Amino acid sequence: MRVQNQVESEYGLKATLDTLYKHSKEGKSFTGLYELIKNEHTIITAIHNIKSNKGSKTAGIDKKVVKYYLQMPREKLIHTIRTAMDNYNPKPVRRHYIPKGKTGKMRPLGIPTIQDRIIQECTRIVIEPILEAKFYPHSYGFRPYRSTHHAIARLASLINVGEYKFAIEGDIKGYFDNINHSLLLRKLHKLGIIDRRVLMVIKKMLKAGIMENNRFEKSSLGSPQGGIISPLLSNVYLNDFDWTVSSWYENTYLSKYYATAKNARRKLRQNGLEPVFLVRYADDWVILTKTKDEAERRLKMLDKYFSHKLRLTLSPDKTIITDLTEKPMSFLGFNIQVDKPRTFTGRTGKLRKRKLTCKVYPNPKKLNEGFREILDKIKTLKKVTCEYQRAVVIEEANSMIIGLSQYYNKSICSKMFSSLDNKLFKVCHYTWKAMFPNQNGGKPNGLTVMAKELSNRPARHEKYTSKCHAVKLE
Repeated sequence: MRVQNQVESEYGLKATLDTLYKHSKEGKSFTGLYELIKNEHTIITAIHNIKSNKGSKTAGIDKKVVKYYLQMPREKLIHTIRTAMDNYNPKPVRRHYIPKGKTGKMRPLGIPTIQDRIIQECTRIVIEPILEAKFYPHSYGFRPYRSTHHAIARLASLINVGEYKFAIEGDIKGYFDNINHSLLLRKLHKLGIIDRRVLMVIKKMLKAGIMENNRFEKSSLGSPQGGIISPLLSNVYLNDFDWTVSSWYENTYLSKYYATAKNARRKLRQNGLEPVFLVRYADDWVILTKTKDEAERRLKMLDKYFSHKLRLTLSPDKTIITDLTEKPMSFLGFNIQVDKPRTFTGRTGKLRKRKLTCKVYPNPKKLNEGFREILDKIKTLKKVTCEYQRAVVIEEANSMIIGLSQYYNKSICSKMFSSLDNKLFKVCHYTWKAMFPNQNGGKPNGLTVMAKELSNRPARHEKYTSKCHAVKLE
């Protein structure tokens, strides 16, 4: 199918992308994508998206940030990006390392130039709806309208309803660094991206190379973390894995011979095949089943599948089988465990007994890592003398507190949060005592006030009478 690329506005672009999704859902493939990628409104949309990203101020090897392109006249900017696409030769990505949690290890990032990021974003905008239509429904990482909470809810629902207590916790060794480029391009073609010009652009993105300490390194494998299009391509690479596991039970080929998928699954169980369900978030995945024997059998199959079909290796230390009734599984910062039987009210109003009950609570290690960053931020107030700068630091700490609480408040967290709240109050107390040494520990003169009297975030504080630390800003 040839794509309609005469788009007259950003609204028209959205309508075209919706059409692409619809036709891709019907199994169609697409040509003429390159012209849509080069469309003026695609380029403008891409620049707006990059501008709103906090990484827009981070430069690649050419040391240019997004402001350089925003200051160009509109016609010159469009011409510059189109010319770069027609003669596409991406610059190497700048290698940068960031801490990997609190492990002491460093995670490598590849930072492209802003011009290459714009081209990557234009490409992503156009091909994403085509790929989204063919992705597995229970893959949740780096996808629109999906989050970690959806993945956790899916696992909890499977355990509660299906009573699955054995989990295969999967981890792919060096996933982003070992993606095979040729295999990835074939998968893109299979999913409907048959415009060879677009595939060539993506191939050049993957083979741009890496610049580290003024030394160039070829990139014959992998998709650098930090590239705008890398998360989408990582989902493309594992999409066949998703559907393969799904075909074992959830979306079995037998469905076409039966009135409903439920009947097909019943036939599989009658033939001695046990249910298996997959939930994946980026390169982390979990498979649930009812018995340990089934889990071990499937893990052997997957070890061969990753090696021969995807040319990847499962990490032997991190890919394990867990009995959730004996110890919790850690996934996306949460601990998931199966608890004792519980009674609940059924649809008819009668009390029923559930054999297994899923409990989801914050992983203490991950929670404490995030909380420690908040405490460190608050302690920096001791060195700040400007009143306005203090207000900025306090707002940053408040946003971190809200972010942490909103991430974990979907789980069983009241006791943990209560303990952290006490620690937070003590750190604030001694910090305010250091900032205002003549105010008797921060108690008199309005250094602690009722939350509902605060002028910042009034909607959030209006119902609370508990006291908290504050600074007065004239």
